[in-house]
Amino acid sequence: MKKTVTFYLIIFVSSFSFGQTNERNFSKISQTYYLYQDKDLVEKTIDFINKSPIAYERLEMILTGFFGALFTSNIDIKKSFVSKFEKIEKNEIKELLINLSTSNIDTIYSKTKMSTKYNDMNWASFLATGNKKFVDNVISNIKHAEERIDVNLFLVGATAKWSLCSNSKQHKQVENYLRSLQSKNEKLKEILEQEPQYFRDNITEIIKEQRLKGLWNQK
Repeated sequence: MKKTVTFYLIIFVSSFSFGQTNERNFSKISQTYYLYQDKDLVEKTIDFINKSPIAYERLEMILTGFFGALFTSNIDIKKSFVSKFEKIEKNEIKELLINLSTSNIDTIYSKTKMSTKYNDMNWASFLATGNKKFVDNVISNIKHAEERIDVNLFLVGATAKWSLCSNSKQHKQVENYLRSLQSKNEKLKEILEQEPQYFRDNITEIIKEQRLKGLWNQK
């Protein structure tokens, strides 16, 4: 049986919206926290964690990116969260957040294996803090979209381009930042001019081409 090459990039809002009924649920807060610093973040996060049916494996990287960056940059939020750790009912997530409260996000990234999840984590970190160094981390992966041997590395680059395009359409701060850099990076011009679907289609087409060459479909 041939191995199916797949890719995914968790959409922050869609992954976190299940079961949330309040007007400002965790999903919405996490999408704009870097802008509004909602006072209900800690309580809404714990409520989400305790009620969400989403598997730990899917939540880990987003929570790591978001709270790893936030705890590093905002000591008051970290103290508030630490004081309420006992309210978290899921032990795996409680342990993760405890570890994040004693870690530095840059150290975490230096030890994170390169994958599409790396891009996801950086977007979560940006949405938490607004720090553009996390956008820079995604931009630095664009070059891997030219990879044609290692499918994982190709997907890192391809999803970096897709996510930069998508987030530039949703966040004016991202768009403005990419425009400020496009004279130094010609790939950003394409990202700003195209729509997200263009890059998704391109990923599919390249994977098909490589399979026809007998690559990326080994057992």
